[in-house]
Amino acid sequence: MSASGKSSTLRHGVILLAVSAFALSAGYWVADSFLVTPPDLSGLHGTVFGKPRDIGSFKLADHTGKTFDNLALQGRWSFVFFGYTHCPDVCPTTLSVLNSVARKLKDHENDVQFVFITVDPERDTPEKLGQFVSYFNGAFIGVTGSNAAISELTRQLGVIFARVTDTAGADNYLMDHTASVLLFDPAGRFHAVFSPPLNAADITDDFGRISQAYR
Repeated sequence: MSASGKSSTLRHGVILLAVSAFALSAGYWVADSFLVTPPDLSGLHGTVFGKPRDIGSFKLADHTGKTFDNLALQGRWSFVFFGYTHCPDVCPTTLSVLNSVARKLKDHENDVQFVFITVDPERDTPEKLGQFVSYFNGAFIGVTGSNAAISELTRQLGVIFARVTDTAGADNYLMDHTASVLLFDPAGRFHAVFSPPLNAADITDDFGRISQAYR
């Protein structure tokens, strides 16, 4: 074989080796990208959605008068509960549980927020909401808005509420409402839900696993 023939064969060998090496590297990249074992979220007390749910635009106001909309749910995890200040049992109990969760997550207080949205805006003024949520935790956020705006948001989230007629007086009525706590991720998406009975330790443990698996 001539010198030029040997040189050509050598070049072809080098090129083939380079192509093979690239293909092997690409194969490893594909395997690493698509065959990664998903985080194990089995055994949770709450329910995590396979695909977090985007919600349509909404506009409410917190108890300080500041706008509370989709942007207010972004940048941190949000525990959201729907209730009302005249609630005799479920709401105080739930906010007490959430206060315990907040205490357990104190090292992550900049990464989470706790939001109480009223389903009784006729009686729950911003001032009353502020007093109510602050009783449980000074960092909790009370949120209100028009009946129409609240109804539209709850419809998207599958939250149900209804006024219960009470003959004792026009302002002396109760509200039936969903008693679950909703969890929104830092992208503002409905990520998980915790249903009664609620336990602070269970919620905190679940949140630790959920937030670690989040990406």
